[in-house]
Amino acid sequence: MMQKRPFILRIWKKVVLSIAILILLVLGTAWYIGQRWNKEIQWQLRAYILDMSDSLYTLRYSDLHLNPITGSLSLEKVSLIRDPEVYKRLQNEQRAPKLIYSFTADHVSLSYFRAWRYFMKKELNASSLVFSNPVVLLELNLQNKDTTVRKNAYQNISSKIKSLYLGSLQLNNTNLRYTIVKRDSSLVITHLENLGIQVNDFLIDSVALEDPTRFLYARNYEFALKEYRYRTPDSLYWMHVQDVHYSAEEQTLRIGQFAVEPRYPRTEFDIRSKTQRDRFDVKLSNIELARLQPRMLLEHQVIWADKLTISNGILDIYHNRKLPEAPGNKLGQYPNQLFKKLAIPIYIDSLVGKKTDISYTEINPKSDEAGKLSIKQVHGLFRNVTNIDSMIAKNSHITADLNAILMNSGKLKVHFDFSMRDTLGAFGVSGQVKSMDGKDLNPVLKPLAMVQVKSCDIDDLSFSITGNERRASGQVKFIYSNLKVNILKKEEGTHEFKRKGLMSFLANALIIKDSNPDNGETRLAHPHYERDAKKSFFNLVWKTLFTGIKETALGENSPI
Repeated sequence: MMQKRPFILRIWKKVVLSIAILILLVLGTAWYIGQRWNKEIQWQLRAYILDMSDSLYTLRYSDLHLNPITGSLSLEKVSLIRDPEVYKRLQNEQRAPKLIYSFTADHVSLSYFRAWRYFMKKELNASSLVFSNPVVLLELNLQNKDTTVRKNAYQNISSKIKSLYLGSLQLNNTNLRYTIVKRDSSLVITHLENLGIQVNDFLIDSVALEDPTRFLYARNYEFALKEYRYRTPDSLYWMHVQDVHYSAEEQTLRIGQFAVEPRYPRTEFDIRSKTQRDRFDVKLSNIELARLQPRMLLEHQVIWADKLTISNGILDIYHNRKLPEAPGNKLGQYPNQLFKKLAIPIYIDSLVGKKTDISYTEINPKSDEAGKLSIKQVHGLFRNVTNIDSMIAKNSHITADLNAILMNSGKLKVHFDFSMRDTLGAFGVSGQVKSMDGKDLNPVLKPLAMVQVKSCDIDDLSFSITGNERRASGQVKFIYSNLKVNILKKEEGTHEFKRKGLMSFLANALIIKDSNPDNGETRLAHPHYERDAKKSFFNLVWKTLFTGIKETALGENSPI
């Protein structure tokens, strides 16, 4: 028994020694191979970049480390730099690509890199490639003329490697600057910070480009942006976009909130504006753009989608008529005319807005008071939202159907029809308000018209208006009962209104029609109404509608 123990001990020593020697051999071989492959990869990376870019780009880094056992490859302080002299030469030779780029990153890591497959079979295969804190500069120069025969990604790498596969490609905390150089030399610059980009199941080989389940060689591209902030050129507004997420696989863009916020309160805004202009405060939440075509967006800068849905929103408009009017006119400023001039081509088959509250506040210079019109719970459907000529040729009209609550009680339905072909901004508006208490209009009528409704039951207010930027005409049918009003005047030095007793009595007794029966006639509102070109679209529609209501209740030549 005592003799067996030394024998077993000697066997175990030999086994342990053999294992130790084997480990040392493996580690030594791995170290040797790692050092050799490390130098080989360093040389190949730089050579590949120079060769495939026609010496346009150079790859630099402070350190590279390969561990063939764990399959990790890391680079520190990485940069891809464009050579300006080579770029200028390619431009002169009409061989410069339209899209050029450069980037830097603190750290780049390749995980589970199968080095032996790369060196033995020329197949680059890894589970993930991660860029830490990259700064990416993209420039799309539309002035460049590239006469070279275009190659796809596989044609570019096929002379070096047979295939390239990444389980995921991640760019974390990306700082992206995207510049478009237009043919007229003007620039469009977009700067995004803290952008997250993830590409899943990325494959370049001889058949991947033809795979219908892939887009640009990947199963999916995902972009996430926490916040984007932009100051408008006139310095009066901030534009905010928050919680943006895009999935190429779903072809869906989701935005948590979009906001246009004035940089100044109303009083200071008026001081800085100096002349009359609308002040907008907009907040739209839970926005979804469905079936957004990524190729149209990336390659042609066209927003092309099936459906845009806005779950809820707030739109507040303020206008101070005490300020002097802006010089010149507003010709060419109707919604359809402005949309046609928009620099970004857009096609959206349908736009759905839900639960949106709209308010319009106007300061009357005569009363020095603010009238406020509110339209709540707006649900709307816009069709054929486009400014693209080829789509306008097929259907030249943008239409909208809205349902809402007017001033707390009125059931409002409106239909808009905008022509995108007519140069004068032709439009049509028709609608109906039913079952409304006329007293709910006092927040608008008292400050702006110096009239107070004591009583009025509005059964039906129907209207149809057509026009363009120079004139409008329409029909208004106003069916109501029990109409009584007070004519007001402003108490000097106060915000109070005082009833004009005699004027109110005469108006109710002699001028105002107490009711308009169900078979009351339809009135024509300003069939030859000539518009002052300084007025806006909504001002024109409001004046035409108000004139029809006034003539129905008071007659065409009323002194009120």
